[in-house]
Amino acid sequence: MTKLSRVSAVILLAALVPLSCISQALAENPHVSAQDSEVATLHSSWRGCLQRHFGLQAVLTSRTFAAESAVKSCRGSEAAYLAALSTSPLLDDEDVSRVRPALIQRAKGWLLQKASATRPL
Repeated sequence: MTKLSRVSAVILLAALVPLSCISQALAENPHVSAQDSEVATLHSSWRGCLQRHFGLQAVLTSRTFAAESAVKSCRGSEAAYLAALSTSPLLDDEDVSRVRPALIQRAKGWLLQKASATRPL
C-alpha cells in the first residue's frame, strides 16, 4: 500500500467512524433517508452479533481468541454492513475494501476494551 493510499484509508476510516457512533440516532430519526437508516440498522446488527459471540466465547477461552472468533462468526453481518456503506455516493467498493482491515482492528479493540470502557465502535 502506498503512502497516498494509506492516507486515503485513514481519511476514509475517519469518515466511517462517526457513522458507527451515531447509528442509534440515525435509526430513530424520522428525517433520515432510508439508506442511512439501513446502514445504521446493519451496523447495529453487526455490533450486536460481535457482542453476543464475544460474550459466549470469552467465558470459555481468552478474550483475544474470543474477539477473533466473534469477528469470524459475524462476517455475514459485517459484509451486509459494508455492502450498504458501499452504496453511498461518497464511497465505492474499493474504498470500503481498503478501510475494512482498520475497521476490523477497531472492532477487535472495542471488544477487548468494552468491559472497561464504553468506547463506541
